[in-house]
Amino acid sequence: MKQKKQSSLELKAWLIILAVALLLTGIGLLLLLLSGSGSFSDFFADLAGINIWLLVGIVVIMAGGIVLLVKTADRQSSSKWSINELVVAALCIALSFVLSYIKVYELPNGGSITPASMLPIFLFAYIYGPVKGLLVSFAFSLLQMTQGLYVVHWAQFLLDYVFAFTVLGVAGFFRKSFISGIVAGGLLRFLCAFLSGAIFFAEYAPEGQGAILYSLLYNASYMLPEILICIGIALLPGMRRTLESLKARELAKKQTPTPQV
Repeated sequence: MKQKKQSSLELKAWLIILAVALLLTGIGLLLLLLSGSGSFSDFFADLAGINIWLLVGIVVIMAGGIVLLVKTADRQSSSKWSINELVVAALCIALSFVLSYIKVYELPNGGSITPASMLPIFLFAYIYGPVKGLLVSFAFSLLQMTQGLYVVHWAQFLLDYVFAFTVLGVAGFFRKSFISGIVAGGLLRFLCAFLSGAIFFAEYAPEGQGAILYSLLYNASYMLPEILICIGIALLPGMRRTLESLKARELAKKQTPTPQV
């Protein structure tokens, strides 16, 4: 019975991932269709001319609204942020941010292989769940903008900087399988990069190679190693026991009242 319930929860998690993937794909296809002539295209062109720092400011304001909405939902479900969770969240974001600066290999047109810069975000989401995991990964996406922005369109900005790192938090849906969470979060980040490359950077494709194939190969060349590095570390001896111990400790703390914010 317990195994059946576990399988059902994992199936629901994969269905959520599939829904997000389909949504992102739909957005990408819509943008591709609207990239030609017409009033919608003119509307997009006007938005693309917005000052990038103004755009970042708008995203930060939106982030504040999202945080308030989620915290309100948390109150309804009696799931608040403890001081310990805030500290761990800050540490995970900081560690991911520092690791993202260490580039094992950097591609010429964006994208790089790092020493598991996504892993701390995956760890937080796995231990504390999807809602808090998505909030932390969203905060990480805002920090990523400080490493240097390259924006050709507002939608490309969302795909490459906001969505690409926020989706890492979906690892929290896989509380029974950390590896599955890594794969799901990594594939969704790859999907964001793939859509951005195919739609907005097709001119970089070599002669005779289509935009879709170019984006697929280019983004896979660094995202696949990134995912494999995270999986490799997660499979190290003792790592699984440590993860399960941390998660069990967190569940035990929920039985004891702690200071809330």
